[in-house]
Amino acid sequence: MLRFFKMQACGNDFVFLDCRSQTVPAPECLARRLCDRRFGVGGDGLVLLSPAEGADLAMRIFNPDGTEAEMCGNAIRCAARYAWDSDWARHEPLRILTAAGLRMLYTAPQNTVAVVMGRPSPLSGSPIRWQEQTLTRLSVGNPHGVLFCRDVAGFPLAEAAAEIAKTARFNLEAVEPLGQNRLKMRVWERGVGETPACGTGACAAAVAATLKKLCDRSRPVSVEMPGGTVTVCWQADGRMLLTGEARFVFRGEWPQED
Repeated sequence: MLRFFKMQACGNDFVFLDCRSQTVPAPECLARRLCDRRFGVGGDGLVLLSPAEGADLAMRIFNPDGTEAEMCGNAIRCAARYAWDSDWARHEPLRILTAAGLRMLYTAPQNTVAVVMGRPSPLSGSPIRWQEQTLTRLSVGNPHGVLFCRDVAGFPLAEAAAEIAKTARFNLEAVEPLGQNRLKMRVWERGVGETPACGTGACAAAVAATLKKLCDRSRPVSVEMPGGTVTVCWQADGRMLLTGEARFVFRGEWPQED
């Protein structure tokens, strides 16, 4: 039996496997079964945690369609919470190795977790437009496209994502500026679909809004998503600090032979 546990951050939920004492064969196939919300455990991704040289632990994340993601700002906060609560590591900063590089994590006020993300960078390639707007395309460890709108609740996110996917494959954020460094956001994630939240997407939205002078870089940006709110601080050194909740949900077992 595979021992798993489930955690969530702003409604973005993940099935975790601690690989220190168990072997996980074919994680791509396992992700498709475990993340299925009708026939499996259900989740926005499968996350494998293991020891790592030069870090406290390593994190690999697989989308529900079996593809591997480079980074996930919500899953990594959950991974840190588990590492601290299970005595995997007691110190700060906690160093977690991802496919996008090493990330440092800290405990934050009100039982939240802060992760120092990488520096955002523009994505190369020809401009991509949706209706009358050109996407702001950024890499924040994984690729994102940001669209601004007046009513994010009524924005045709699935339609836009399907059309844009014919040209490029990245996470798509629809963002409504609310003023005073507040953004309201919905996200369509590669290999998943629409999710209640996305940590890297919140970072991309905050950076894109700052570049368009919709937010003030000198202050943290609050990003409100259907599953909850995170804050993003684009620091003077260029790195982003993402802060938000990370909570345990339940534990269970999954038959390996399934």
